[in-house]
Amino acid sequence: MMDKNLGKLFTCLMFLTCYLSINAQPIDKPNLQHSVSFAPLGDIFILQYSHLLLNNDEFIIGASYTNPGILNMIKYPGNEEIYTLELGYRKYLYKGLNIEIQLDPQYFLCHYTVENKNYNGFGLTTEIRFGYRLDFKISNLLFFINGQFFGGYHLINPKPRAFQEIDGGSYYISPIPMVFLGIKF
Repeated sequence: MMDKNLGKLFTCLMFLTCYLSINAQPIDKPNLQHSVSFAPLGDIFILQYSHLLLNNDEFIIGASYTNPGILNMIKYPGNEEIYTLELGYRKYLYKGLNIEIQLDPQYFLCHYTVENKNYNGFGLTTEIRFGYRLDFKISNLLFFINGQFFGGYHLINPKPRAFQEIDGGSYYISPIPMVFLGIKF
């Protein structure tokens, strides 16, 4: 059931991205300094605020929540919830092409059903994201879509060993890109 909903959401986001790409207009106000964006990824929800430091650099702060439904895709032997604070820096390399680094303090709530034991604790992750931001205007409002592929490393990983083995250890690369929808002001 969740896989079908995730597939529908992903398909809708891809059609929206294609439509906006075809109808995109150049933005004549490149110096807008603030933006707010969100990424509804099915079982992961992200909200970010970014502030333009220079013409090609942004500071990012955000929060994300990963609910236990992620288990449908990962197949953990239990439950996991993650609350994350995102602190990052984004550099625009050429037009909308960007690279981002993040330091993500996290709080994990894990329940390992085999041992019937809880593994809760703080974790720390670093991530790198590569993406492209497409700007467009609707009725004098400036919107954007930023699609990003990402991977990371758990510096501190409080998950049980069985969860870590399924994850593949401390390194991870997401096969599904994140798609952020946002507004500039």
